Amino acid sequence: MAKKKNSNYDYIITRTRYKAIKTFDHKQMESFCTDVYRSGYEDGRASVPGIDLTAIYEAIGATKGIGTKKLEEIKRSIEAIFDKAGEDKREE
Repeated sequence: MAKKKNSNYDYIITRTRYKAIKTFDHKQMESFCTDVYRSGYEDGRASVPGIDLTAIYEAIGATKGIGTKKLEEIKRSIEAIFDKAGEDKREE
């Protein structure tokens, strides 16, 4: 029984690109896979909303039992994590 072709689906990899991929050596294939991964990673990062640290600090500060000293400690801890993550990204 023949499969129905779904005409509403646009292929990401065209027939020409597919034939080229079949002839890739190891280095070309690794480069291609890395590009696909990075593209997906960037699309994923773009789809996630950013974090508003001031709103987080306000919520923590409004919590009973958290004073100004403890809030400052928490801010320093959180900012250190984000600073380290930012440094890791710059190294790439």
